[in-house]
Amino acid sequence: MHAWIALPVIVVFLWLDHFHLDLFRQVAGGWTGTGRTLALAALGYLPHWLVVVGVAALLAGPRRAAWALGLHRPPVRGFVLALVLTLPMLAALAWHAPLTITVDTPHALLRQAVLPGFGEELLYRGFLFGLLFRFAGWGFLPAALGAALLFGGAHLYQGGDAAEAAGIFALTALGSLWFAWLYVEWENDLWVPVAFHVLMNAWWLLFPAADNALGPGWFVAIRLLVLALSIGVTVIMARRRGGLRIRGRDWLWGGERLRA
Repeated sequence: MHAWIALPVIVVFLWLDHFHLDLFRQVAGGWTGTGRTLALAALGYLPHWLVVVGVAALLAGPRRAAWALGLHRPPVRGFVLALVLTLPMLAALAWHAPLTITVDTPHALLRQAVLPGFGEELLYRGFLFGLLFRFAGWGFLPAALGAALLFGGAHLYQGGDAAEAAGIFALTALGSLWFAWLYVEWENDLWVPVAFHVLMNAWWLLFPAADNALGPGWFVAIRLLVLALSIGVTVIMARRRGGLRIRGRDWLWGGERLRA
């Protein structure tokens, strides 16, 4: 463990988060269709990804950068798991809201599900939480709660009033804690939270039930059901491997054994 890692990780994260999508908005904020999608990928997300991977390479070595960020495993397992466990959400949305497909839907899925689903998990979970917890000696709770507060705060703009903003903050912060826990318990596999994030965003886009991240009460309940199902499956799989990875002092202090 190297406590000094915390400072550059936090500084780089705050710098990236502060300028999130600014270049894209300045250059291509009014574009549509393919041009908007490509500009968002190239100007909005790619620079962040390059910086994150570059910092990970400096801290862990070029050959271990993907491993340090949790990207060293094939994504298939994560997407199969998330697909199965988010089916209740898909079914509930299909029951309550009409399927909405337009000419722009393929691009909207990339812009609102794939790119943010991967980009936010890489920045918040793989980079900020992951490096603090696995390498800087922070416990799960300090690292995960710090990332959750920032993640929740990043979604406050979606609230129309104080009560709605508070609900969005609470729900997204809880989601951040959940994603961090899944990441670690699935053997530091970032593709697991990425898959949940991408698919849940995609179902919401295809069957829009509200115009913000909170949604109606029934949808909050169905997301909590998905969370509960994922926790149950994760605990069962962990027992087959010898037990949960986060236990004892790991909640408050990070440990070398949780790097792998």
